[in-house]
Amino acid sequence: MDPVTAGALVAAVNAAASGAGGEAGRRALESFGTLVRRVLRRGEGEPAGGPEPDPAAIPYDDGARLRQLADLLVERARQDPEFGRDLAAWMREHGETAGEPGAVHNQIGGNARITGPVVQGRDFHGPISFG
Repeated sequence: MDPVTAGALVAAVNAAASGAGGEAGRRALESFGTLVRRVLRRGEGEPAGGPEPDPAAIPYDDGARLRQLADLLVERARQDPEFGRDLAAWMREHGETAGEPGAVHNQIGGNARITGPVVQGRDFHGPISFG
């Protein structure tokens, strides 16, 4: 089994968060939240002081904090083989397509109504303008 990397995990979480309006995205984030809760708990299944970690508070819009969380999850996966298997399974289901690291799969779906220009891609640098 290939180890999960923090970068791939961040990409998968971002993809799930961007699709969170749909049922599949919502399920992906719920299952990711379950994994996060497992790591943020300490000891004999007790929360590490304070309230139960809230997966809804995962910093999807804060790249640095999300990367810290991904680093924590990857480190725990190295220490705990069962968690590592579960995280790898989540990545297989919700992560980048196997064999295509860095691949971009943009889509607009559901009940989307597009009324103007759309830009899809990855790693944009510099201005984008229409018109």
